Order: sequence, then structure tokens, then C-alpha cells
Amino acid sequence: MYETKYDKGFIIVATQHAMYKNSALALIDSLDEYYPECKVMVVTVPEWAEEFKEYDQVVEVRTDGPDERRTKLWALKHTIFEKTCYLDADMEIISPRINEVWDLLDDDHDMAFTLIFPQFGASTAIFVEEGNQGIRDNNIERHLRYHGGFFVYWKKESKPNSLEAVTKWWSYWLDINSNQEWWDNNPQYYNVNKGWDQFTLWYIIMKDMPELKIKEIGALDEEGLRWNWHTVYKSVVEAKEPIIWHKPINREVMNSGTPDSFYSKNTKRGTAG
Repeated sequence: MYETKYDKGFIIVATQHAMYKNSALALIDSLDEYYPECKVMVVTVPEWAEEFKEYDQVVEVRTDGPDERRTKLWALKHTIFEKTCYLDADMEIISPRINEVWDLLDDDHDMAFTLIFPQFGASTAIFVEEGNQGIRDNNIERHLRYHGGFFVYWKKESKPNSLEAVTKWWSYWLDINSNQEWWDNNPQYYNVNKGWDQFTLWYIIMKDMPELKIKEIGALDEEGLRWNWHTVYKSVVEAKEPIIWHKPINREVMNSGTPDSFYSKNTKRGTAG
């Protein structure tokens, strides 16, 4: 269960659309520039595997996972690293300080996350009342708090809670988020959350595994923001020396030949132009 091949490395997932594959390739290019000695595990689909295998940093490619919008949750428990950093495919490394990422998670914690900036993005509300009122916050009692696009976690015997949590993250996604009957039976929850794996994580932390020890990477401050810097944040705050740029995908460029709608029932993969 806890078998690993390397002490630390990154996991990147690219399925569903060419835009994610091409963004993931660009992400690995940026790792090659700023952290060439790093190791990367990629989870993708068979027809894209060879493109990832061309990189010296890519030490493992898995193509046996589900080809669905939250393949990343399936991938987490299959990491080959004792300490893993998950990176969304639409990220870019922009600082040599990326090699400090492993210091973000210590032996006293199971996982490390940056915080959701409640002023931006989708609704943060857990419950219908706050959702209907448009209340935005990151108080974990009633709102999403932890960002699911970048985090660090353990896979080793001395930290069983970490592996249990990421294993449940996938199974609960199927049992909760993808299960309309669950939402019908739990009308107190704001159903916008059906599409967000952060809700699944919230449910695990608050309802199932309160013993899970989360390390918060900074706050909504310079330290926290530099590790998961979104372009939209610039309107209200500046981060000195950002390390990871979490940027929107240019769909027209990165998704050429592939349906633009993420929710298309007839998704066909394509190659970028």
C-alpha cells in the first residue's frame, strides 16, 4: 500500500482535452528550466503518453486511470513518491525557489494546502443559505478553505491519514459529487459544489477525518500567494517573487481540434495547432 520509488516528486494529470495535455507539457518545460533535477509522474491517456516520456524529468507515466474531469483524484493514491506535490496542469513555474516546495510539509502534518482567496472564483459557500445570499468567505465551518490546485502530501506508513484522505477523495467524489441521489438526500448543501473537488475535501476534513492534520501554507499573504499565484489577484494584492503562476488556459490555442465545452458528452481528443 505504501510502496514508493522515490523520496519526492511532482504529479501532473492531463486527460479529457488537448488543452490540458498541452498545458501540462508547458508546465514540465517550466520545471525543466527552474528545477531540472526534479522527478515527475504523469497520469494521462494512452495516445498522449509518448509526448510526456520525452522528458528526462518524467520517471513514470500512467495511462490506466479513468478519463474524466477529476482523474487527478484517482491519481493521488497512486503516487510513486513518499512526498508528493500535486500541480494543476494550467500552472507555470517561474522561480528557482520551486525546489523549496518540499519544506512546506513537515512531519507534524499530513498535507499542506494554500488557501482559497474568497474574493475570486466560484462560490465558496458550503450551505444553501450562504450560497443563495452570495456570501463569500474561507471559514472552514461553512465555506471552502483549501485550494485543490496545488498541495503537498505524504505517502508513508508513519502518515497513514494522508493516504487514507487522498484515497477517500476519489471514492467520495464518485459517491457524493457524482451521485445525484446524495444531493437529493442532503438538500442543506449548496449544489453548485457538485462540480468542485474542494467540497469533497471539505467533507472529508469536517465530517469524516477531523484528525487529518493540515498545514496551511502562509495565509492570504505574500508567502501563501507566491506558491499559487493567480492572475486575477493582481487587482487587489501583489505577491513578491511568485513561484508558481496559476494561469487561465488559452483554449483557442491550447485546445485546437478538441470541443471547447468541458462538459461535452462527445469529447474527442485532438492535437494542438
